[in-house]
Amino acid sequence: MKKTAFLTTVEQLNKKIIDGEWPPGSRIPTLQQISKEMEVSVTTIREALRTLESQGNVSIEHGRGMYVRNDPLLLEDPTANLKELGDISLVKLLEARLLIEPVLAGLSAERATLTQVKQLRELADAMVHQMEEGGPFLDTDLSFHRLIAESAQHPVLLRMLESIYPLLAEGRKQTNTLPHMRTKASNFHILIAIAIEERHSEQAKQLMHFHINDMLEALKK
Repeated sequence: MKKTAFLTTVEQLNKKIIDGEWPPGSRIPTLQQISKEMEVSVTTIREALRTLESQGNVSIEHGRGMYVRNDPLLLEDPTANLKELGDISLVKLLEARLLIEPVLAGLSAERATLTQVKQLRELADAMVHQMEEGGPFLDTDLSFHRLIAESAQHPVLLRMLESIYPLLAEGRKQTNTLPHMRTKASNFHILIAIAIEERHSEQAKQLMHFHINDMLEALKK
């Protein structure tokens, strides 16, 4: 699969750590500074750093900043396992999502904070607007699904999802090119956000299943 800007960003940030530009224990520049330097969106930088955090390479401390972990294992290439999965099929990625994300959506309906519920609805509405304008909405799509995973408050499932996050980002980019998928995806996001807002756990779980399975079935045709 061709690399997305997201996956390229993850690898470039990792390289800064491996090459010693960002040594262990050092403070990482702000999102805005990195975004300007690398010429990618702040959202992409944020999601890439969260991926590095899930891999144990950086520490994001709210209110204090972002730091490279002081860990000798950083001398190894933390993306090696992901690179080995480079030829994995989009079908397999969607099947993996189907196993994890509906459960996370159901838990989100039970556990999401009011702030997270509001943010989910805002992201869903933003995706609809971006779709209607004909612009890209990959960053919004990624943020929506990640916020559901975070709001589920299940660190094990979140870690499982994040371990293949760069591949999932690439998969979403490809599924968004399927016929009518942009419109259907944005509508599903609205319905999922409403189900979570109304605390309908089983409905949120089913809607997420339908959303991912819809892409899977379209891909198989």
